[in-house]
Amino acid sequence: MSIMLQKAVTPKMTTAYLERGLDRVSGYLVPASDAASVTTTEGLFELHGLSFRGSPFALDQPIDILHVPPSPSITTIPATGGTDQRSRQATGGTFIEHEPFTGTGFATTGDVMVPLMWLEQTRIPTGARLWRFSPGSDEPELIGTYHGPAFGWQNHLADDEFHAVPPSKLVGFVAKFDGEAYSADVTLDEDDKPQVVTLVSHTEPQIGGFRQTDAGIWARKVLAENAEVFTLRATSTWHDLPVRVVDQGPGPDGQASVHIVSLAHDAIAAEKAGFSRLDAGVYVKTVPQDDVGKIVYTQQVPRAWATEEQMEKAAEAARGRAFTGAGTGPTPQVQVKPTGDADGPMSQHAGRMQRIAQGLASVLPADWKQAQVLLRVAGRKGEFTVLYTGEDDQRKPLKGVPADVGKALTEIKAASADPKTGTWLTGLVTLERSGKMTLSTDRTSPPRWNKEPEAAEYAEELRRYPRDEEHIPDWLREKIAEAEDDSSPER
Repeated sequence: MSIMLQKAVTPKMTTAYLERGLDRVSGYLVPASDAASVTTTEGLFELHGLSFRGSPFALDQPIDILHVPPSPSITTIPATGGTDQRSRQATGGTFIEHEPFTGTGFATTGDVMVPLMWLEQTRIPTGARLWRFSPGSDEPELIGTYHGPAFGWQNHLADDEFHAVPPSKLVGFVAKFDGEAYSADVTLDEDDKPQVVTLVSHTEPQIGGFRQTDAGIWARKVLAENAEVFTLRATSTWHDLPVRVVDQGPGPDGQASVHIVSLAHDAIAAEKAGFSRLDAGVYVKTVPQDDVGKIVYTQQVPRAWATEEQMEKAAEAARGRAFTGAGTGPTPQVQVKPTGDADGPMSQHAGRMQRIAQGLASVLPADWKQAQVLLRVAGRKGEFTVLYTGEDDQRKPLKGVPADVGKALTEIKAASADPKTGTWLTGLVTLERSGKMTLSTDRTSPPRWNKEPEAAEYAEELRRYPRDEEHIPDWLREKIAEAEDDSSPER
């Protein structure tokens, strides 16, 4: 993930960050640059969906926003799905979540519509900042800065004190040095390659060179060429649900225990199984290690950092399969073949179409034959569906599609606007394995929604993308009239 992300942080998490030095983040978030114009607590409350059941947020209280810098250790997926099994199947999405979750893959407030994604639990990247937005205030207040696992959080509300927790090797970077594995922070050079690695330990290591930081953590810097850097992902099952193990250690009774996070993306199933909800979309539990299934450990290296030896090992291990998500292999490259007229949509939006193709290629399985991206948008509401066809000729939902795919198609919609005819309401991108790619759009027919938006969204669509009277179809006129009736003071 190469963009800054932002997430609303609960009051308890703010306390855990600034007073204890907690170093992890997960849950729903949005691109910070796309949401930069949203600075009021009312707007942030709506954009981040903070009215969920049991929410600790309130409109008359400050809202803390964490800015998460880009990092190769970050794994995100589009937040598509529904509020139950039926609506999740209808969208072909991944999540079952409580309202106000819509499952469209977008978050909205006012004129702003941004991609909504879910972040798998990870160590907070160095340089993250925690901002406090207060009701009626023109500017947010910087209340905390995360300086990496060696120094932890700098609490700007308490004389810039530093607080850090012992970092887990099961989230964030790990480095092997002199035969030992350490939690690590990585400093990059101008080419975004590892230059310096900071080795971190909560106890003083036997080898020399370590110094204790103001946060009480032992740290040592070494050249990246002398260390092997990777991330370690541990997965298992608990009560038949997939989980990620993010920490291990003795429990209060001395028994080996594990701290797990649900990967089921199903709020109802997680609550039924006995998980505790840390935040919307984040379900955690500490259980005896004997209670979980077999723990599978996967060592992963960011593609851009992989050595030739690591690339060769990955290629051998991945015979016949496509690389997906974080891993050591190269991202599959798809070159879109030009189709249509020189001034047609494929030529006009070539760069954005290439982004869509490349995003799909990064997650498509080895046996794919065709992939389709369908976007329906009216005003601030949208539905995003991605399907692929394999060798069995069955259409299936495609999981883990990068958020940039939906963003690029949304940009195409905006760029296609015409002052006379407006822009399209339904867009369909089809990618063939040969590289042939087509874009089909519809400006006149009503979208075939899984969940019909309110009539006001059609009025908002016309406000954003005006049309001449002759280009407003009858069904859209009816929707506009319905919206006007709904807003009438007599109702």
